[in-house]
Amino acid sequence: MAGQPDSRRESRRGLLAPAEPMVPRQLPLAVRDFTGRAGHVAALDALLSENGPGSSTEAVVISALDGAAGIGKTSLAVHWAHRVQGRFPDGTLYVNMRGYGPGEPASPGEVLDGFLRALGTPPGDLPQGVEAQAGLYRSLLARRQILIVLDNVNSADQVRPLLPATPGCMAVVTSRDSLTGLVVTESATRVTLDLLSFAEALQLVTGIVGAGRAAAEPVSVAELIRLCARLPLALRIAASRVGSDGQTKVADVVAELTDDRGRLDVLSNSGDERAAVRAVFDSSYQRLTADQASLFRRLGLHPGPDLSLHAAAAIGELDLRETRRLLGALAAAHLIEPSAGNRYRFHDLLRAYAAEQAMAVDSAEERDELLKSLLRWYVHATHTCDVLLFPGHLRLPPPSATSSPRLPFDDQQGAMAWIEAERFNCLAVLRLAADTELHRHVIHLAEGFRFLLLLGRLDEWLECGIAGLEATRRSNDSAAEIRLLLNTSEALTLLKRWNEALIELDKAMALSIEFDDEYNRAAVLNGIGLLYYERGQFDRALNPLYEALRVIPDGERMEGVIEGNIGRAHAGLQQYRQAFEHCERGLALRRRVGDRTGEVGALNGLAQLLQKVGDHRKAVEVCRTAIARAREIRAPLSIAYPLDTLADSLLELGETPEAVECLHEAAVLFARYGNEQHADRARERIKRITDPESPSPGR
Repeated sequence: MAGQPDSRRESRRGLLAPAEPMVPRQLPLAVRDFTGRAGHVAALDALLSENGPGSSTEAVVISALDGAAGIGKTSLAVHWAHRVQGRFPDGTLYVNMRGYGPGEPASPGEVLDGFLRALGTPPGDLPQGVEAQAGLYRSLLARRQILIVLDNVNSADQVRPLLPATPGCMAVVTSRDSLTGLVVTESATRVTLDLLSFAEALQLVTGIVGAGRAAAEPVSVAELIRLCARLPLALRIAASRVGSDGQTKVADVVAELTDDRGRLDVLSNSGDERAAVRAVFDSSYQRLTADQASLFRRLGLHPGPDLSLHAAAAIGELDLRETRRLLGALAAAHLIEPSAGNRYRFHDLLRAYAAEQAMAVDSAEERDELLKSLLRWYVHATHTCDVLLFPGHLRLPPPSATSSPRLPFDDQQGAMAWIEAERFNCLAVLRLAADTELHRHVIHLAEGFRFLLLLGRLDEWLECGIAGLEATRRSNDSAAEIRLLLNTSEALTLLKRWNEALIELDKAMALSIEFDDEYNRAAVLNGIGLLYYERGQFDRALNPLYEALRVIPDGERMEGVIEGNIGRAHAGLQQYRQAFEHCERGLALRRRVGDRTGEVGALNGLAQLLQKVGDHRKAVEVCRTAIARAREIRAPLSIAYPLDTLADSLLELGETPEAVECLHEAAVLFARYGNEQHADRARERIKRITDPESPSPGR
């Protein structure tokens, strides 16, 4: 073992970055041609001067910006935040709460997780639960001067856990709602945005079209402002249509806005700003080329909160190069907004408009085929993720592969990055498939969402399993029903909903007997045994596990799983001779079938058994082998478990510093990938070891 500690520490640094002070600056790009709103900017400045950092009172400052869709709330908040963030030396936090528009609104827990990481909290130190996260968040804010911008909020309750509690920080909240609750209970100052004044609208249009063009067409500019109802979103899009090369005049845009069988004149005269937005959207949409307009409509059918270049290509049935070109044209026309990582998002009004155009232009059959194209791509992507992240698992026959477009990943690391970016979209796609009764797609998506285990989203995994089960029953697919019953029972077991898990396992058992399916019968028996093992009822676990071993076909991966579980149950009963026999057979079987992830788990179980009989040096050797295998396949949780086990034996052998390093890395990995119970235990053990007054470490 001589000479190895340094190399082991070096290998661990590949997963853990050194802790450094964090000064987050999360604001999106400022609007380049922002104009007007001088009174509102002054009101925000006054709040900061009277109560903000460096003032005499330094009260908690919360500003609630409210107003209609497209009125310019986000533009004002971001513009003002860029102006003043220098007065907040400890950082600027920003989040789109997704309160209005496609997809699920952001939850406080989701946002707190991101904010705490941005503020420098190591993933392994993130507490569990919204209340605990909010407590840590406010503790960190209490020591800093930070500006927090909470954009697109749908209610006061959505943001209460995200507000500062002590002076020095400031929160700016934007919403279509009046947020009376924040005004009453949090003493927020309401700043309501109305339509731009004519002077402000003129300033905005002039800034976009140029002073010379505005001066040359004053009547047309005034008419443009009237038709856009002085709504900033509409004005910005319409004015951007005026060509910088002199080919398109303001009068040309005005003519297009008013040429719709008299309808727009009536709507504009009514003062309905939504009608003005529709008029501007119509005008911009009608100037698109046929292929640009087609992709724009198709993007409106995507159900998620944003979309990637690859997803856009899938629903557009285009190659990546052409998709990128068309998306660039749509972004230049301000009809879609690019964001980081080759991703794009709509303003929620534009997304609704795009979907409406698809309904109006494309037939129901065409829309169905487009959605199926998108769903096929997501099915292929999630299935590939499942194969990469969970090798060796029995799964349903793979769906037909699609190469349009190719997947943006080909290894476990890439698959993990994809699922973290696409999680909300995947859930939205599955719900869409369920709503439209595309049962085969629902079944394959539900099975492919096993990755939610790695993200700690057991409730979502259960939701997907339930949706998949409904689809199997509607399509009379008993084989798929058994697989999804096994998945849902596992989710229920991990959620400690024992009785419900047993009900699902009973259903799976009945189906496996009905169809004389020995493999799945063994899988069900293994699930029952595992449930009793997790409950600590080791004697009750053995009967179903031995029965599973009797019926499973020889040489299957499941045989190795069952052998290992029998070994663990015997170990729980302190029957170590039998435990070693079954654990070693389980390890050999997993190696024989090439189940590398399972091999790591079997090695970890064997190491724990060696610890029970006091052979810690051999346990260390086995753990190191397990960790090396897990690093080869880049399986984070498979690294974490043997690290945690290794720490036990290192402590027994007096190698405390390395044991603490192992626990630190294990805690980070457990927390990052959803196992907060193990993360908490690892952190608690570190405290006991490093606190001189704590009891002796060990289990």
